[in-house]
Amino acid sequence: MIIDVIKDFYDGMIKLQEPADCNNYDLPEELKKLLIQTNGIQEIMIHPQTGEEIVIGWIVYSLDEINRETQFYREEYGINGVVFSGDGAGNPYYISDGKIFEFDPIDNESILKADSLEEFYKLK
Repeated sequence: MIIDVIKDFYDGMIKLQEPADCNNYDLPEELKKLLIQTNGIQEIMIHPQTGEEIVIGWIVYSLDEINRETQFYREEYGINGVVFSGDGAGNPYYISDGKIFEFDPIDNESILKADSLEEFYKLK
């Protein structure tokens, strides 16, 4: 299960969101299965002095963010896929035909990263 792989990679420092209703959305099946369990996954840390939980960023975007990012990159760069996350430096990750790509907007180039969403998070 992808959530377990992500949880292991981030040493349990993740925050799951309420499940999303994504039945009326055209999404890759692997991503849809994830979103019906959690509407995105955030990386967290615990503040060393206060013990407060702090959100660092998104590991997997929420359904709304997926839709916004996908629309933007399709319109601006013509990518053929669904954006589900970013690398933290401005490059989005997207799924196309079940494969995971990183898009470099500067070079307008897509780089194959993994053959599935689960494999992508095992390789990170």
